[in-house]
Amino acid sequence: MTTVFKITLEPILTLGKIFGLINISYTFDPSGLLIWNIHSTYYYTFLECTRMIVFLIFSYLVYTDEFYYILHFRLVKFWITIIAARSSEIWTIKLINGIIHFDQKLALLSPAFTVHRHSISKHTWNVLLALLFLYFVGYELYDIYLWPPNTFDINTFLLFFFGMPYILDYVVIVTVCFYLCNIANRFQILNDFWRCLPCGLVSVPSEWTYSELAMLMESIRLLHAELSQLFKLFSLSYGTLLLVFFVCCIIDIMYLIYLMIELENVIKHIPLHMLNIQIVGFLMSVILAASWINEKKMKIVSHLRLIPISKLPVEIKTQIKMFMYQLSLLKSDEISAFGFFNINLNLVVSIIMLLMIGFSTLIQMKDHPIILEMVKNTQLYHRNWENVYANNYSRNGTSL
Repeated sequence: MTTVFKITLEPILTLGKIFGLINISYTFDPSGLLIWNIHSTYYYTFLECTRMIVFLIFSYLVYTDEFYYILHFRLVKFWITIIAARSSEIWTIKLINGIIHFDQKLALLSPAFTVHRHSISKHTWNVLLALLFLYFVGYELYDIYLWPPNTFDINTFLLFFFGMPYILDYVVIVTVCFYLCNIANRFQILNDFWRCLPCGLVSVPSEWTYSELAMLMESIRLLHAELSQLFKLFSLSYGTLLLVFFVCCIIDIMYLIYLMIELENVIKHIPLHMLNIQIVGFLMSVILAASWINEKKMKIVSHLRLIPISKLPVEIKTQIKMFMYQLSLLKSDEISAFGFFNINLNLVVSIIMLLMIGFSTLIQMKDHPIILEMVKNTQLYHRNWENVYANNYSRNGTSL
């Protein structure tokens, strides 16, 4: 399991290092843990500075170009996402090393059970990354086909880098879902371990004695508690990032739906409905993955409640009671977006209500000068790509 996790983790770490979500200096040491590489400090510092300088140059070019609200919003979102990820970088490293330590302990317990080892293969993750990349490229090519730019230069590249669809959303969603799926798979392994124990936890002379059953139950219980702590550690690692991601996505959805209604000429050319489906799909992926973990984490309760403990030995009864008490303490632990809200299925209703309130507010303020200016500015952003509009834009673009 450790090998599979580390192999599948490599492309995720590479994406994070390319887009600045994690420091380039982190590498795996001989013991298999992710640590700060102190042997090539100058080399990694040079790469880190080079990457940030490139991003700063891109940001400066966008800032000094024509002012577009929708483009500058994504520029701000880009840097907030990086800051949120880097502010929790230490917790992210602890999460990765915690999963590696957990797999090492899991490997020691595995010989006592014969279960299928749940893990998503490297091939599956590579296919997922390839599909997302092809979708992103296809969206951009479709955008170019509908709205061919006047010239292909650095500004054109920046519009694709910071424009729609937002490229960093793909990195965030893949990274978050990767860790959530790995945590959920390990909860499923513990549930499978429990199902391998004898029915009713009755001693089987040819297999396990009561003392051995008690030791196995304690091992499963301790691993379950450790994995639950890793589940909480995920909130510390990615809670701030998820808060930024959810808030910005909700703002995007409200504004894009408003544009689809107010600007009929834009919806004919720009596939805004595809972008809305993408944003909703990304949000639901995180919510469903988090809810899936909660289900796996508490699934073992159903196994414990079916055990008649009246005639069991004291050590078995003690382990069952301790497990039930432990689960009752962990029941309220859920993934939190920096403490502002828990990420579960109840969040879907809250998002829908928030979208309805926000959208109705936009409709009521549609004649407000700020809203009118934002709509015209966004319309200008899309029209600026048309060759036929280039001359008109040079004469009266500022008046729009």
